[in-house]
Amino acid sequence: MYEDLFLRLLLLLLFLIFMGVRAYFGRKARPPGQKRTRQERWAEQVKYESKWLVILRIGLVYAMIVFVLVWSLFPFLIPPYSQIVLINLPWIQGIGLIICITMIFGIMWVGIHLGRQVSGTLEIKEGHNLVTSGPYKYIRHPMYLVYFIFNLGLFLMTLNLILLIIILLGLVVVASRMRVEEEMMIEQFGDEYRKYMRQAGRLFPLIRRKDEEENK
Repeated sequence: MYEDLFLRLLLLLLFLIFMGVRAYFGRKARPPGQKRTRQERWAEQVKYESKWLVILRIGLVYAMIVFVLVWSLFPFLIPPYSQIVLINLPWIQGIGLIICITMIFGIMWVGIHLGRQVSGTLEIKEGHNLVTSGPYKYIRHPMYLVYFIFNLGLFLMTLNLILLIIILLGLVVVASRMRVEEEMMIEQFGDEYRKYMRQAGRLFPLIRRKDEEENK
């Protein structure tokens, strides 16, 4: 009983730390004194993305928050049939725990290199630069990859079908968002970004043959 309570509270703590780190870099990237109305924020959200995907993305974020809070603090509200496994599997939950902790450092790494260009919306900021350092040297969308792996860690800790559905729907949103984001970056940076696309994979590093490396 106590082990189960500890696991639930630990999951909540890791989730809050992860979201807190993400929020910290987001606030740090915001221009000083910038205040936007709700209408202005919505206009920015739908400038490049479909409004329905934006609504789905926002809904999934809230769904994730509600699920984590309920699973951690009010587990009796979680339908028993939503549990994929009805007994604790410490080794699987341990893997999930390690993944979540690792991805907290991962989101820090991404935030440090993205710097002032961290944003929750698709936008080209004033003085926007093409970041190719740190994780961006190897993949074009490390932020999305970190989010997915962290969510995978949460799933392994909970083994819950509701969370799995939220994660899978999130993959649909991210897939669409990556395509739109890359079109936006090509429009902004042109051949520089096209060259970068040949050097870095979308979500996984490109595997290069030895002769290709020697001809670079």
